[in-house]
Amino acid sequence: MDRWRPGARRAAVALSAIVLLVAGCAGRPDPEPTPEPTPTVRLGTVARAEVGARLTVTATVDRVVTGGAFVVRDVDFTDGTMLVLSAEPITAEPPQLVTVSGTVVDFSYRELADRYDLGPSGPYRSFEGGRAIVAERVTVH
Repeated sequence: MDRWRPGARRAAVALSAIVLLVAGCAGRPDPEPTPEPTPTVRLGTVARAEVGARLTVTATVDRVVTGGAFVVRDVDFTDGTMLVLSAEPITAEPPQLVTVSGTVVDFSYRELADRYDLGPSGPYRSFEGGRAIVAERVTVH
């Protein structure tokens, strides 16, 4: 014996179908696409500087290579350090703060060694082919 009336059975089946459809449609929304990561440090003026650009930077002396060449450190530099060349002897020592005004050049030990009395090539290997600043003025703070 069937306890369900014919109309009740159809209503139960229809109600079940509606519940399944609504549950399927009301599921979790599609996840939002993950935004592209953004750098936490923007490249500064020095990192974007073109060869021949005149710059003034203030940074900490990292090491002195010779009387006319020293390395400064700052987060604004592409690799954290920049080679500074000067025709005049430099009196700065690590960790003094200096302000350097000069021109950005492509560093080539072979082309610049005599002009700036750079000494042996070893300390300059990491700068070869990179950028350097030829200082016109260096102020020690």
